[in-house]
Amino acid sequence: MFCSIKLIGKFLFVLSFVITITGCSPLTNKSNSSKKTANVALDEKPEILDISAIVIWDGAQKLGGNWISHPDVASPERVLIKNISNGKSIVGAIFQQTKKMKTGHTLISSDAARALDIAQNEQTKVQIVAVRVPESTAPTKIIAEPNTAKSASPETKPTKPFIQVGIFGVQNNANRTKDQMLKLSLPVNILDFQIKGKPYWRVVAGPASTSDSRKNMLKDIKSAGFPDAYYVSN
Repeated sequence: MFCSIKLIGKFLFVLSFVITITGCSPLTNKSNSSKKTANVALDEKPEILDISAIVIWDGAQKLGGNWISHPDVASPERVLIKNISNGKSIVGAIFQQTKKMKTGHTLISSDAARALDIAQNEQTKVQIVAVRVPESTAPTKIIAEPNTAKSASPETKPTKPFIQVGIFGVQNNANRTKDQMLKLSLPVNILDFQIKGKPYWRVVAGPASTSDSRKNMLKDIKSAGFPDAYYVSN
């Protein structure tokens, strides 16, 4: 169960109007085991997660971004979601579904359904495989030579020093996501709020002291399986 209510869609449309799904654009089906997103090749990791599911999109506007939920997933993962019927694929996130829909089908976001050409109320089989950024693409540390020039003026603190990792309708999912951020040595908080009496939990990382540190934080968060993360002021 992951925020499948129309009301949350309307609220989050304002909250995340211009979320750019870096790494979640439609992909052509290729025979190799590497997919590209945000100019970085992602390796498929079926040994971590490789499942198939029947999804139905009810046509409702759900929480923004490319995501899918499944009852057999213990923790959030970055995954490749493939529409078996047409071969279209996207990179997104998968979360635990603690309560199945009455139809027994897996829940999928409206953005993901459109990207995969999944029609409203149509049963569609998808394949879900974990993906990772190859270690070979990780940036190499460079030891800078001493700079004898005058020091540049201090960088201005960013106006949006926080990064919203995600919004959850299940508190345990928010707690697990917070634990993932702590493993990345990132400062993180969970902020709870309600919409018409229903509780939700925001996982927010930060604050970042500079634009460069904020950029690096966002990169680490997206690589950890949260491609929909974006900058926020609080």
